[in-house]
Amino acid sequence: MTLLFRCFGNTPFIKAGTGIGVLAGLTLILAACGGGSSHHGSESSCAARHGWPSDPLGTDSTRHLDASQFISVNQLKQWHRELDALGLRDTGGPEEDAYIRTLAGRLDCAGVRDVTLEPVTFPRWSTDDWRLTLNGEPLPVASYIPYSGSTPEQGVTAPTVYVDITQPVDPSTVAGRIVLFDVPNVTVPTQFFLDNAMQVWDPLSSFSPDELYSRPYLAIDAVTRTLDALGNTEAVGAIGILQMPYETAHGSYFPYDGIIRQVPALYVDRDLGAQLKGLSNGTELTLRLPAKVADTTTHNVVAMIPGASDEITVIHSHTDGTNGLEDNGPDAIIGIAQYLARLPQSALPRTVMVMFSSGHFAGGVGIKGFLQQHADDDLLDRIKSIITVEHLGAQRWEPDSNGILQPTGLDELACFFAPRIPSLADAAYRASEAADAGPVIISAPLNPDADAGKHEAVWPGEGQYFYSHNKMSDANYITGPNYLLNWGVDTVEKTDFQRVHALMMAFTRMVLDLSEVPGEDLSAPSATNGETIAPPEH
Repeated sequence: MTLLFRCFGNTPFIKAGTGIGVLAGLTLILAACGGGSSHHGSESSCAARHGWPSDPLGTDSTRHLDASQFISVNQLKQWHRELDALGLRDTGGPEEDAYIRTLAGRLDCAGVRDVTLEPVTFPRWSTDDWRLTLNGEPLPVASYIPYSGSTPEQGVTAPTVYVDITQPVDPSTVAGRIVLFDVPNVTVPTQFFLDNAMQVWDPLSSFSPDELYSRPYLAIDAVTRTLDALGNTEAVGAIGILQMPYETAHGSYFPYDGIIRQVPALYVDRDLGAQLKGLSNGTELTLRLPAKVADTTTHNVVAMIPGASDEITVIHSHTDGTNGLEDNGPDAIIGIAQYLARLPQSALPRTVMVMFSSGHFAGGVGIKGFLQQHADDDLLDRIKSIITVEHLGAQRWEPDSNGILQPTGLDELACFFAPRIPSLADAAYRASEAADAGPVIISAPLNPDADAGKHEAVWPGEGQYFYSHNKMSDANYITGPNYLLNWGVDTVEKTDFQRVHALMMAFTRMVLDLSEVPGEDLSAPSATNGETIAPPEH
């Protein structure tokens, strides 16, 4: 089936037909958004209506990048604001599906050909109703725990019991109970990241190796292990107590490994948690989480910008997320594609593949599906390097004495994870330097032999699946601010859009530079055992 898109305002008109996809999946034959003109030659007028630069670029534009030839800071900010308004885009949900189709339309408007939707089917856990009541009175729940299980429509009513998750769970104490447990604040020294550093870009010396690093995502493993342990008992529900006030805890969304567990669970803030732990013995709560599981088809967006060679450099990000910052990578990639598509084909040493993967919030099913779908063709062999970009322009906000996040005026620490390949590390360092995006640690994989499973992340970023499953050369830029995994929050004020624009240009430079590196220099790691790769010569 081929989907033909014509965009009227923001609403796509979809017509079913037949056709042959350039890649496996659903091929989009896209007309220009906002008009009914033919596809060929229409992208210039579409870009002009958006105020994007639309004139063809010359060969010299591969060496000297002109900021005025990229989409604007205001455009990036507007797209980010729209993502915040869209809210949670869980994998396979209607919000993510709408965003996927919006991105496909923007790629077409940017002049990118061969825009393809490749289907991936997975069991989707979802809910639109969660409640906690005491004596019939509703309590302020911070969020549900995704993939945690399901209750009947009426919920489950049971007494509570508190468990210390640092100790083994005694099945006899939790049977027939709603289990209360503290979600720990996990803290590591920044030295933890520096131990794997190949290079560091931090011109302002804005962090110290002894500085403590604490972020909500560091507790994911503790939560998954607790829910897994409870799944082997007769507990009827669970409540994770986040060590923060309601304002900071609201909308927390983790874990997101796509593993459907047995015990339905909710998050509450520290104040309500203290009240629940203080309930008299035998007091009953009613926990309601009528989730459902259904096989659902989501889509990866794959598009090609032809180059002088059929070898491929990939620029990649994901489409599902909690808010505008998670993930604004596709916004920047639209700008990158809009620049590269206007270059002469002969000026691109390699073909550039744009990929927006789904499944980030379902254990990487999008990338895993992509690798499986193309296991028997030559596409994967043609890919010589991948650049994954996530959470751009994040500003560092830290909790005050009351636990409310406040701005620090600093950039959030970023990591550029990559296998120990000097050409990748050098390109990542130069991109960080060009964008003045410090501090950035160019880091080797934290767990290079991991399988990217629920307890074994190679690194905390979507690009890990390319590396763990096919040992593909991925350089993954990512930040992890305190507000990353919360839906329903305003992240526009927490994002530096000048920095996003600078990163967009720097990643464009990185695509062009890596396209000139011989394939053999992108696949053979030459530094091991913690060896530091020296910064590139200037």
